[in-house]
Amino acid sequence: MTLRARLRSALRERVGLTRVERFAFLGVGSNIGDRMDHLQRAVDLLHADERTRVDAVSSVYETAPVGGPQQDPFLNISVRVATRRTPLRLLALCHAVEARLGRVREVRWGPRTIDVDILLYDDETVSRPGLEIPHPRLAERAFALIPLIEVAPGQRLPATEGRPEQSLTAAVAKLAPVEGITVVGSQVRHPDEHPAGSQPTPGRRNA
Repeated sequence: MTLRARLRSALRERVGLTRVERFAFLGVGSNIGDRMDHLQRAVDLLHADERTRVDAVSSVYETAPVGGPQQDPFLNISVRVATRRTPLRLLALCHAVEARLGRVREVRWGPRTIDVDILLYDDETVSRPGLEIPHPRLAERAFALIPLIEVAPGQRLPATEGRPEQSLTAAVAKLAPVEGITVVGSQVRHPDEHPAGSQPTPGRRNA
């Protein structure tokens, strides 16, 4: 990154907002309690943010846990959002959603009511304390890549140290055979598609 680009990025983070909407791709998962409800509420909360709107939601996948203690399977989705939040401010939103839904960080890779991770932020790479984009283990996790392909057609994994740029489908192909992942269906609605009479999570929206 050039000096000018670094200065521009630092100024943008100080303000906390970008001039125009940027597309970011999030991985959302749950393996405690009513997993489907947790996913839906997380999507609603993201969409309720005045600087962020949910643009697309993938199918729901049930996946075997990876790492950590013995625990129940996860339900996972990928969400494409259009946001004016910078990467760090978007991370703060993800953490706020997790806190709102009762996420407790006790055991690394342990069970959780909700997990909201930034997988990609347009084609940017970010390396800061507490935030790595692309997500540092994205290329190794089929449970994140497979739903991501649904909402990010044509998107590529940016080059990082030790790994060249590659397509998402190429990354999945390197993990074949893929096991322990089952599509459940499209049961998490876009917030604008709630049926009449239902009450999505309230929040402010930009006009």
